[in-house]
Parts: sequence; C-alpha cells; structure tokens
Amino acid sequence: MKRLLPWWLLIAATAAAAQTADEPRLRRMDPWVAPEARIRSPDAPAAGAALDAQALAKLKRRFDAADAQRSGALTRAQAERAGLGFVARHFEQIDRSGRGAVSFDDLKRYLAERERAR
Repeated sequence: MKRLLPWWLLIAATAAAAQTADEPRLRRMDPWVAPEARIRSPDAPAAGAALDAQALAKLKRRFDAADAQRSGALTRAQAERAGLGFVARHFEQIDRSGRGAVSFDDLKRYLAERERAR
C-alpha cells in the first residue's frame, strides 16, 4: 500500500520546485505574501509628465502592432481588430482629411485637442 504524503508537504514541495527567475516578481504581486515581506520596486510610481509619456509609449506600441502593413496608419477596421476602441469610435474626428486612415500623429493631435478643450 502506498503511503500518501501530508497535504502540506505536497504544497511545500510544489512551491519549492516552482521557484523560477520570476519568483521576485511573483512575491511582489502575491496577495498571500505579507506586505512587509513583499519586494518593493526601486522606482517610484510615475506621475504627471512621466505617466503621460508611459501611456503614450504604450499606445504607440499598440498602434504599431495593429499596423499590419507597416504603412504608419490604421483603418477603422484595423483599430477595431486591435482593440483600439477609442480610435474606432472617434475615427471621423481623428481622420480630418477623410482619407480613411489615421496616423499616430493624427491621434496625438486629436488627444491634445481634447485635453485643451477640457
């Protein structure tokens, strides 16, 4: 007859085997790790202009990924397929020239105009 290991020993063995290079990242996010034991990021959270730059860089990466033909512009259909709903919903306002495609510069201009209008 096989002897079964206690459940806590199985969990400990599994956790020890699962330690990888991602372990610090996981300790930072794991809700079961006590706050004082969590690894803190050495960088302060972004705010103000730095946060705006991060958001714009992320938007640029998503825009470029959606641009399958590498033309530098997106059609409404490409924006929808890529999950860029804001671009798809405001496509006519962004595409002032009516050419059926918007560049990232068009998008930035539209976002800046909306910010100024607030």
